[in-house]
Amino acid sequence: MDNERMNSSKLSERIFDCLSDGYDDEEFREENINDLYNEVSQLDGKSTLRAVLSALCDRIEEMEE
Repeated sequence: MDNERMNSSKLSERIFDCLSDGYDDEEFREENINDLYNEVSQLDGKSTLRAVLSALCDRIEEMEE
């Protein structure tokens, strides 16, 4: 994924998808994404932490390929 900043909702879903095992976590998917959204949305759009979370997702996705 390129370096463009994604909105909080998309980033929250992406974090969940990268860290979820795809089975047990699905039961609580919506709740977990909402919790992530509440935290991520408080970060400034140019936040270093937001960029790190996105880069971590990039790395996880690369490793899954």
